[in-house]
Amino acid sequence: MLLLMAALPAAGQTAANKQPEMSLCGQPSSPVKIEVFSDFQCPHCSSFYLETIKPLVADYASSNKVYIVYHDFPLNMNPVARKAALLALAAYRLGREPWLKAMDALYKEQAQWLEDGNIEAALAKVLDPAELVRVNKLAADPATDAVLGREIMLAQSRNITSTPTIFVITENGHEQRVNFVLSYAVLKDFLERTLKRKPLCGPRG
Repeated sequence: MLLLMAALPAAGQTAANKQPEMSLCGQPSSPVKIEVFSDFQCPHCSSFYLETIKPLVADYASSNKVYIVYHDFPLNMNPVARKAALLALAAYRLGREPWLKAMDALYKEQAQWLEDGNIEAALAKVLDPAELVRVNKLAADPATDAVLGREIMLAQSRNITSTPTIFVITENGHEQRVNFVLSYAVLKDFLERTLKRKPLCGPRG
Protein backbone atom coordinates (compact mmCIF):
# COMPACT_ATOMS: atom_id res chain seq x y z
CA MET A 1 0.00 0.00 0.00
CA LEU A 2 1.25 3.46 -0.81
CA LEU A 3 2.58 5.19 2.27
CA LEU A 4 1.70 8.74 1.31
CA MET A 5 0.27 11.42 3.54
CA ALA A 6 -3.34 12.48 3.19
CA ALA A 7 -4.12 14.57 0.13
CA LEU A 8 -3.87 18.31 0.56
CA PRO A 9 -4.88 21.18 -1.71
CA ALA A 10 -2.06 21.99 -4.13
CA ALA A 11 0.14 24.80 -2.89
CA GLY A 12 -0.18 28.09 -4.73
CA GLN A 13 2.69 29.75 -6.49
CA THR A 14 4.87 31.84 -4.20
CA ALA A 15 7.18 34.71 -4.99
CA ALA A 16 10.07 32.28 -4.61
CA ASN A 17 8.74 30.11 -7.43
CA LYS A 18 8.91 32.51 -10.36
CA GLN A 19 11.95 31.10 -12.15
CA PRO A 20 11.50 28.46 -14.87
CA GLU A 21 11.03 24.93 -13.59
CA MET A 22 13.97 22.60 -14.08
CA SER A 23 12.32 19.53 -15.54
CA LEU A 24 14.05 16.16 -15.55
CA CYS A 25 11.54 14.82 -18.06
CA GLY A 26 7.91 14.94 -19.13
CA GLN A 27 5.57 17.78 -20.04
CA PRO A 28 3.65 20.21 -17.81
CA SER A 29 0.44 18.79 -19.31
CA SER A 30 1.23 15.29 -17.96
CA PRO A 31 -1.51 13.89 -15.67
CA VAL A 32 0.87 13.62 -12.70
CA LYS A 33 3.52 16.10 -11.58
CA ILE A 34 6.28 15.15 -9.17
CA GLU A 35 8.45 17.79 -7.52
CA VAL A 36 11.68 16.64 -5.92
CA PHE A 37 13.63 18.69 -3.36
CA SER A 38 17.07 17.14 -3.08
CA ASP A 39 20.59 17.62 -1.68
CA PHE A 40 23.60 16.26 -3.59
CA GLN A 41 25.45 15.43 -0.35
CA CYS A 42 22.52 13.45 1.10
CA PRO A 43 22.99 9.64 0.74
CA HIS A 44 19.21 9.13 0.82
CA CYS A 45 18.85 11.60 -2.06
CA SER A 46 21.43 9.69 -4.04
CA SER A 47 19.64 6.37 -3.65
CA PHE A 48 16.28 7.99 -4.37
CA TYR A 49 17.58 9.61 -7.55
CA LEU A 50 19.35 6.51 -8.85
CA GLU A 51 16.84 3.85 -7.78
CA THR A 52 13.52 5.67 -8.07
CA ILE A 53 13.80 8.80 -10.21
CA LYS A 54 15.87 7.23 -13.00
CA PRO A 55 13.43 4.36 -13.67
CA LEU A 56 10.54 6.79 -13.23
CA VAL A 57 11.96 8.90 -16.06
CA ALA A 58 12.36 5.85 -18.29
CA ASP A 59 8.98 4.26 -17.60
CA TYR A 60 6.65 7.22 -17.13
CA ALA A 61 8.11 10.66 -17.76
CA SER A 62 9.57 9.77 -21.16
CA SER A 63 6.04 8.99 -22.37
CA ASN A 64 4.62 12.15 -20.74
CA LYS A 65 2.64 10.29 -18.09
CA VAL A 66 4.58 12.10 -15.38
CA TYR A 67 6.23 15.51 -15.27
CA ILE A 68 9.27 15.57 -12.96
CA VAL A 69 10.59 18.87 -11.60
CA TYR A 70 13.86 19.00 -9.68
CA HIS A 71 14.74 21.52 -6.96
CA ASP A 72 18.14 22.00 -5.34
CA PHE A 73 17.91 22.27 -1.57
CA PRO A 74 21.37 21.97 0.03
CA LEU A 75 20.94 21.54 3.78
CA ASN A 76 23.00 23.71 6.13
CA MET A 77 24.32 20.61 7.90
CA ASN A 78 26.01 19.40 4.71
CA PRO A 79 29.16 21.51 4.17
CA VAL A 80 29.79 20.78 0.48
CA ALA A 81 26.18 20.44 -0.66
CA ARG A 82 25.98 24.09 -1.68
CA LYS A 83 29.07 23.84 -3.90
CA ALA A 84 27.66 20.74 -5.60
CA ALA A 85 24.33 22.49 -6.18
CA LEU A 86 26.06 25.52 -7.68
CA LEU A 87 28.05 23.32 -10.05
CA ALA A 88 24.87 21.51 -11.12
CA LEU A 89 23.06 24.81 -11.69
CA ALA A 90 26.06 26.04 -13.67
CA ALA A 91 25.81 22.94 -15.86
CA TYR A 92 22.11 23.70 -16.34
CA ARG A 93 23.09 27.08 -17.77
CA LEU A 94 25.09 25.24 -20.45
CA GLY A 95 22.04 23.23 -21.51
CA ARG A 96 19.83 20.33 -20.62
CA GLU A 97 22.25 17.57 -21.64
CA PRO A 98 25.22 18.86 -19.58
CA TRP A 99 22.90 19.34 -16.61
CA LEU A 100 21.56 15.78 -16.73
CA LYS A 101 25.08 14.40 -17.12
CA ALA A 102 26.29 16.46 -14.18
CA MET A 103 23.42 15.33 -11.97
CA ASP A 104 24.03 11.68 -12.79
CA ALA A 105 27.73 12.05 -12.02
CA LEU A 106 27.19 13.90 -8.75
CA TYR A 107 24.86 11.21 -7.44
CA LYS A 108 26.73 8.19 -8.85
CA GLU A 109 30.11 9.43 -7.63
CA GLN A 110 28.82 10.85 -4.34
CA ALA A 111 30.78 8.50 -2.08
CA GLN A 112 34.04 9.32 -3.88
CA TRP A 113 33.77 13.11 -3.88
CA LEU A 114 32.57 13.12 -0.30
CA GLU A 115 35.73 11.22 0.62
CA ASP A 116 38.24 13.28 -1.34
CA GLY A 117 36.35 16.57 -1.71
CA ASN A 118 37.02 16.67 -5.45
CA ILE A 119 33.59 17.34 -6.94
CA GLU A 120 35.13 18.55 -10.20
CA ALA A 121 36.72 15.13 -10.76
CA ALA A 122 33.27 13.55 -10.79
CA LEU A 123 32.08 16.09 -13.35
CA ALA A 124 35.20 15.59 -15.46
CA LYS A 125 34.00 12.03 -16.16
CA VAL A 126 30.97 13.32 -18.06
CA LEU A 127 31.85 16.84 -19.24
CA ASP A 128 34.59 17.74 -21.68
CA PRO A 129 37.39 20.08 -20.49
CA ALA A 130 35.86 23.16 -22.11
CA GLU A 131 32.50 22.47 -20.51
CA LEU A 132 34.13 21.95 -17.12
CA VAL A 133 35.93 25.29 -17.37
CA ARG A 134 32.65 27.02 -18.17
CA VAL A 135 30.83 25.22 -15.37
CA ASN A 136 33.41 26.32 -12.80
CA LYS A 137 33.19 29.88 -14.06
CA LEU A 138 29.39 29.92 -14.02
CA ALA A 139 29.30 28.34 -10.55
CA ALA A 140 31.13 31.44 -9.27
CA ASP A 141 28.72 33.78 -11.06
CA PRO A 142 26.42 35.69 -8.64
CA ALA A 143 23.53 34.95 -11.01
CA THR A 144 23.90 31.22 -10.33
CA ASP A 145 24.03 31.88 -6.60
CA ALA A 146 20.84 33.93 -6.93
CA VAL A 147 19.05 31.02 -8.61
CA LEU A 148 20.10 28.72 -5.78
CA GLY A 149 18.92 31.30 -3.28
CA ARG A 150 15.47 31.29 -4.85
CA GLU A 151 15.39 27.49 -4.77
CA ILE A 152 16.19 27.56 -1.06
CA MET A 153 13.54 30.21 -0.44
CA LEU A 154 10.99 28.06 -2.25
CA ALA A 155 11.83 25.05 -0.09
CA GLN A 156 11.60 27.14 3.06
CA SER A 157 8.26 28.60 1.97
CA ARG A 158 6.94 25.04 1.75
CA ASN A 159 8.30 24.17 5.20
CA ILE A 160 10.81 21.63 3.91
CA THR A 161 13.43 20.68 6.49
CA SER A 162 14.77 17.36 5.18
CA THR A 163 15.71 15.69 1.92
CA PRO A 164 14.54 14.10 -0.17
CA THR A 165 11.10 15.66 0.06
CA ILE A 166 8.73 15.06 -2.83
CA PHE A 167 5.32 16.34 -3.80
CA VAL A 168 3.03 14.24 -5.98
CA ILE A 169 0.37 16.41 -7.63
CA THR A 170 -2.40 14.70 -9.53
CA GLU A 171 -4.53 16.13 -12.32
CA ASN A 172 -7.45 16.84 -9.99
CA GLY A 173 -5.27 19.29 -8.08
CA HIS A 174 -4.51 17.22 -5.01
CA GLU A 175 -1.00 17.28 -3.59
CA GLN A 176 0.64 14.59 -1.50
CA ARG A 177 3.86 15.16 0.36
CA VAL A 178 6.43 12.48 1.17
CA ASN A 179 9.32 13.19 3.55
CA PHE A 180 11.25 9.96 3.10
CA VAL A 181 12.84 7.80 0.42
CA LEU A 182 9.99 6.36 -1.62
CA SER A 183 10.79 3.09 -3.34
CA TYR A 184 10.14 2.78 -7.04
CA ALA A 185 7.82 -0.20 -6.48
CA VAL A 186 5.58 1.81 -4.15
CA LEU A 187 5.57 4.87 -6.40
CA LYS A 188 4.89 2.74 -9.47
CA ASP A 189 1.90 1.11 -7.76
CA PHE A 190 0.48 4.54 -6.93
CA LEU A 191 1.01 5.82 -10.47
CA GLU A 192 -0.58 2.76 -12.06
CA ARG A 193 -3.68 3.13 -9.91
CA THR A 194 -3.83 6.89 -10.46
CA LEU A 195 -3.44 6.66 -14.23
CA LYS A 196 -6.02 3.88 -14.48
CA ARG A 197 -8.53 6.05 -12.63
CA LYS A 198 -7.95 8.98 -14.95
CA PRO A 199 -10.42 7.88 -17.72
CA LEU A 200 -13.19 7.59 -15.12
CA CYS A 201 -13.11 11.35 -14.71
CA GLY A 202 -13.98 11.96 -18.35
CA PRO A 203 -17.36 11.83 -20.10
CA ARG A 204 -19.03 8.46 -20.22
CA GLY A 205 -20.34 6.98 -23.42
